[in-house]
Amino acid sequence: MADDSSNDDPNDALPLSDLERWVSPSTLEWLDEGDREKAAIQAEIDEDEAGYANYLFAQEEILRGLENEKGEQEPAKDRQVLRWSSSRTNPDGVNGTLLQNAEKNDEDGAVNTIYILSEALAGFGDQVWASSRHVSNCLANADRCREILSPLLTSSIHREEGPSEHKHPLLGTSFLELGAGAGVPGWTAMRCGARVICTDQAVADRIRCLAECAERNYCEMKDILPENDERLVNAAKTTVYPYNWGDDVHEVSHALSKDGKERFDVIVGADCVYMPWLHDQLLQSIDMLLSDRGVALLPFALHGNAKDRDVWGIADKAKTMGFKVAILEKQQLTPQKRCMEAKQGLSILFGLVDSHRVG
Repeated sequence: MADDSSNDDPNDALPLSDLERWVSPSTLEWLDEGDREKAAIQAEIDEDEAGYANYLFAQEEILRGLENEKGEQEPAKDRQVLRWSSSRTNPDGVNGTLLQNAEKNDEDGAVNTIYILSEALAGFGDQVWASSRHVSNCLANADRCREILSPLLTSSIHREEGPSEHKHPLLGTSFLELGAGAGVPGWTAMRCGARVICTDQAVADRIRCLAECAERNYCEMKDILPENDERLVNAAKTTVYPYNWGDDVHEVSHALSKDGKERFDVIVGADCVYMPWLHDQLLQSIDMLLSDRGVALLPFALHGNAKDRDVWGIADKAKTMGFKVAILEKQQLTPQKRCMEAKQGLSILFGLVDSHRVG
């Protein structure tokens, strides 16, 4: 594999050898190829900073297709390792502090996670959007998590009798994040004891950062939990996988169970609804991967990139496909940027279950 040793900068990437346990052998090989390509590009930049580097930068921005509100190309942000913590008092949680400067939230029941903003901005996964913060806060709070799931589910994962009622409702559940971006909902579920599969589109840098998040969160859990703690045991089963909506789910389902027959209790796609042209593919993936007793949570905000009615159209499409749709709550959070409208911070949380599975 490529030599990816790092110095003492906490934002430097971990070596691939540290990430091997979180990805499949084929994904690891693909990530290694990506590292080699990146190293080769860097070598050419170093040789010709004035000419070739400018060319590469221009091509990279064209490929990303990112524009600000003035229609101008925006440059990439530096890779950053950050912390997000849940909060019972702040709907945004405690967000976006560089890891080396961040203090863990010591509120009772707070969940502290580590995430990385990827250099690959494809799909706008370079931010922790309001809906991601919203659903992560809901998942982190055990009582709130039960309350959110209970209108849709009658399964044992949230309404058990006896000692288990004091456990977090995600403990031991199978949890899938689609279009993860920074993956904060997935890392929150991992910290709460779920068996997590974290996916995003097949962009090598994005998947590499997600695998590194799994490693960093797991190592931190190891430092604070007993070796036999069920949360730590389940966290060790986390898998990161490149997956594009609508594609065959064979490898994702086999990442969850050896025979590929098990399906997910909880699926989260945070801020994945803003692209109406991908609603069909997103719903197809949920339909193929959701368990008989499962629930899909799709928090979103209206960003103005498409007509609001087209974004809301996913509800009618879901009903047509046989899902029961429930609007669970709305929560006003802080928009990610000052130039954004308030509605871009208004997170709308709705859930899906198969209508034929509801008693």
